[in-house]
Formats: sequence, structure tokens, C-alpha cells
Amino acid sequence: MCGIFGYIRPEKNTKKTSAVNVCLEGLKLLEYRGYDSSGIAGMIDGKIEACKRAGKVQSLATAVKSQKMRLDLAIAHTRWATHGGPSETNAHPHLDQKSSLALVHNGIIENHNAIRDKLLKKGVEFKSETDTEVIAQLISTHYTGNLRVAVQKALRELHGSFAIALIHVNHPNQIIAASRENPLVLGIDPKKGEAYLASDANSFSGKSLDVLYLENDETAVLTNNHVEIYNSHGKKIEKKSQTIGFDTNPISKNGYDHFMLKEIHEQPQTIQQAMAGRYKDEFGIAEFEELDLTTQELQAINRVLILGCGTSYHAGSLAAHMLESIARIPTETEIASEFRYTNPIVSEDTLVLAISQSGETADTIAAVREAKAKGAKVIAICNVKHSTLAREADSSLFLKAGPEVSVCSTKAFTSQLTVLSLFTLLMARLRHMDKEEGQHFLKEMKHLPNKITQVLAQAPLIESYAKEYASYKSFFFLGRRYMHPTSLEAALKLKEVSYLNACGYPAGEMKHGPIALISPELAVIGMCGNTQTFDKILSNLMEAKARGGKILAFAPKGADEIIKITEDVLWLPKVSDALAPIIYGVASQIFAYYVAKTLGTNIDQPRNLAKSVTVE
Repeated sequence: MCGIFGYIRPEKNTKKTSAVNVCLEGLKLLEYRGYDSSGIAGMIDGKIEACKRAGKVQSLATAVKSQKMRLDLAIAHTRWATHGGPSETNAHPHLDQKSSLALVHNGIIENHNAIRDKLLKKGVEFKSETDTEVIAQLISTHYTGNLRVAVQKALRELHGSFAIALIHVNHPNQIIAASRENPLVLGIDPKKGEAYLASDANSFSGKSLDVLYLENDETAVLTNNHVEIYNSHGKKIEKKSQTIGFDTNPISKNGYDHFMLKEIHEQPQTIQQAMAGRYKDEFGIAEFEELDLTTQELQAINRVLILGCGTSYHAGSLAAHMLESIARIPTETEIASEFRYTNPIVSEDTLVLAISQSGETADTIAAVREAKAKGAKVIAICNVKHSTLAREADSSLFLKAGPEVSVCSTKAFTSQLTVLSLFTLLMARLRHMDKEEGQHFLKEMKHLPNKITQVLAQAPLIESYAKEYASYKSFFFLGRRYMHPTSLEAALKLKEVSYLNACGYPAGEMKHGPIALISPELAVIGMCGNTQTFDKILSNLMEAKARGGKILAFAPKGADEIIKITEDVLWLPKVSDALAPIIYGVASQIFAYYVAKTLGTNIDQPRNLAKSVTVE
């Protein structure tokens, strides 16, 4: 994961802007990529000055303020630990043993041990356990006066993925940057004479910049008002920049205790935003203005393949159910990290839906490249414009959910399902679904915001159940049909924020093994929102009760049969089977939130997690 940010201020700095403050603001917008440690480095009086701290960016901000650190040029980093534990020593930037250069890095160097051993034999001394320090030391051994050449020589020895930025005492006005399979974007403000670089262009919040993205094995030499790009052979190349104005994204909890709770409560609005302008009532059909595939191309699709990780995979699994049962298109869902190693069968009549909230999920992007190489068309389902996924897909359908700050995905999940439901409607209407059926589907979708508001109104009841069930150490979330992926997502939410053991499982499979785990120490959450299989899950929950399991049921209003099994029932608004995961997903988010609050965990930034998984 990790986030890189760099800044070179104008030569005539009339506003006395410090690169430190600019980089700290950038890091705060990149902290979703990791928050184990952070650091910053620049040059003062011909020497590199660095400051690093374990923990979140605020710890670094406090430290540089106490040091009264001021820099004209700086590189900064927020880390999610891969090689070497989260500590101040392992935090970036890393210096070479001469303290002549400082370097920050995203990615993983697969042959770092071999390079480390080679450098150790040459007398190089290492201070950290990281693969990043290996890069810094390697570049230093190649340096003979031309920093860019030294960087490119070193990169040829590296196996793996990376985005790097570095500074050198002999080149006080430059930042060198390079990339392979990791995003790195450069931005220049020609009017102000200042330059930026970052892992994510959206960290350029509130600025208008001439932007360009580094491709594989390209190296950039960045000054305050100019950038030169070189290919892997060291040849200077021309790349056309794009002027982009980045919206200011204010980060505020708006009075809520946590961003997660705020984002849960935003869902009536975010679902409306996801639907706005994307359907026609009179024809009972969905439409996407930004969809670049023609009607003929969509009708020619004979198979859909959905790629995603984590929450996005669960949304994709639900979409697969919809596309097969409603649009009658054969659909498969693949975990993106597995797909890239399967030698997949993909043809030109296959449509790939790639789902990623951030658009920077490394496994999903790699899987997309694999699918495109085999001739498939790719539609990105994404929440972030200018992201890598959005740039590489043939077309993008944006969630319009706004920034999601909490690591635990809530509103992005329901917005994904909303967009995927509309896409299912579009594909169904292009095939066999008649206008009246389409109108009925849209009518149900338009009722979702109101029904979610009804769920939110039950937060006090959900909180009381959460306090009661927070004493359990293990949970089963059981569901059938659409409720099975919903159970997987509900279990994931609870695991992420409460650190409790939770497992989502198809209820009918429970007796094929997992029923052995049921005891009075296990809490069973029955997800009863699938009308087609309602009687079946009642039987499954009765089996759990007979073996001493403590049962909480999420059930549709009026389904009084559930009371014979358990008195602990959360009554939820009735909705069609295909759309029920949105309602039940919101309820399970609230439950997970209040369990975590009861246990006192770090809800918005859970341990060991990052918002965007940008390494394999």
C-alpha cells in the first residue's frame, strides 16, 4: 500500500510556503493507503534533513512542528508495513550510508535479499529491515555524478513492483521519480512555478495542474517548473500532459463520532446520487451517459466476468446472481488476486466488470491487464476519477459516493450494488425484459433511500443488540441465495472493525461440517432477507438453535415465524430478493460499528489494514 507525496516550491517563494506543510497535507489525503508510520526528508544547507515517526501522520506533524522544520523541496511517505515491522527505523524515507540521498518507495522488491547480500559483501551497512533501504543503497553505489543514470542502472537490477521518489545532496533542486506496476503521478503549476508528485492524483486537492502519469520503467527528473521523462533505455521521451482541476475534498465527521458512522448515514443520499440521471422511467430502462460501449456491443456479450477483492468481490458476487437470474447472461465472479494466475479463458465476447472503490487495487488492475490482453472489453465500477483503473478500462461507471474516509467500506458497497443493479436492468432490457418489468424494478430501486432511512432509524435497537452480542468471540453469518454474499460482507465488516472471528456461510452448507462449531459460545446471525429461500433458512436456524447457538435474526417485517426460533429479531423493510442485500448490508454495517464501539477498537483505521491495497 503506502503513499508517496513530493513538492518543490517556487524559486521566488513570496508566500514563504514550506514544503513540509504542503507534504503533510498531501500525506493526510494519502493516509488511506497506510498509517503504520510516516516520514519526510528534504535539504537544508547542503545536507539532508529527515524526520520519521511510527504511527499516524499526525505524529509526524507534531514532530516537524517541534523541530521547526522548513524545506524548499521535500519527499514524504505514509507506510503500510510489508518488509520490516511498523517502527520509526523502518519508516520512510530511507537514506544511504553516506546520507547523500533519501528515498521513499511503494511496492515490493522481490529480490531484495540477494541485493542486500551483494551490498553487504561490498561493505554497505544497513539500518533497517526494509526492501526500500536496499534500493537507496543500490542507487548510491551506482552514483558517479548523474543521478538519473544511477537510478536507471539500479532499477534494472530490481525484480518486483515499485514507485519511488528520491532526492540527492548534489542535486538540491530535483526530485527523481520512477515507476513499475505502481501508480505515480506528476503535476506542475506553470503559473506558480511549483511541482508535485503523488501516488494518487486526488491528493492534489484544490489545485489545477498539468498532470502526467509515469508508465512502466519510466523515470522522471522533476524541477519546480519542468519535468523530463526517460524510458527504460535512458532515452528522453515526450509525454503530453493533461490540465486537471482537482476539487477540494474537505474531510469532516460532521458531528459524528466516526467517519464510518457518518458514511453509513450518508447512504440514502449516496444511493440517490448513484441513480441520478441513469434511468428513464417511461421506458423502464437504465442508461449510462459515460458508457462508451454501443448497444450492439452490449448485445453481443455472451459472458460476463466480474473481478474484485474484499468488499468489491462481495458486490460482484451479488451482481453475478442478478445478471444470471434477471438478465440471463452467464456470469462468473473471480477474486482478482487469484484470477491473474489461472490462465483464464477470456474471449472477445466476454465483458469484464472490474470493481474497486479506489481504482488503485493492485490485484484488480493486474487482472484487468490480463483480461484486456486476451481481448475482453473492461468496464470499471469505481469511485475515484483519475485512478489507474479508470484510466485503463475501456469505460468507467463512477459510484458518485464522494470520498470514503473510513477504511471499512460502507457507502461504496451499497453504491456499487446500486450501479450494478442499474447495469443489470440495462442488460436485461436489451434482451428479454419488457418495459413493465423494467418499470417495476426501477420503482423498487427508487424506494431504497427511504427504506434505508427506516433502517437507520433503528440504530438504537441495533446498538442494544450489538452491546449484548459483543461478548461473543465467534460469529456465524448465515444466508441463502442473495443473502450468502451478504453474509460474507457482514462477516467482513465485523472482522475489520471489531477484530472478532466472524464467518459468512451458505446456510444450507452448515450441516456439511461447520455445524460442529455451534455451541453456546457461538453467535449465529441469520440473514433472512431472501424470500425464495425463507422457509429453508428457518430450518437451518432451528438446527443451530437445537445445538445451543445464540441466534439474532435480520428478517423482513411480517415474517412472524422467526419468533418461534428467537426473540432477538431486527425487523427490516420488505424488498425484492435482488435488492435486499442493500438493506441488509446497511443493517450489518450498523451492527458491526456498534460492536466495535462497545469493544473500544479503532473504528476508522483498524489495525493492520489500509483503505487501498496497492501491493500484491
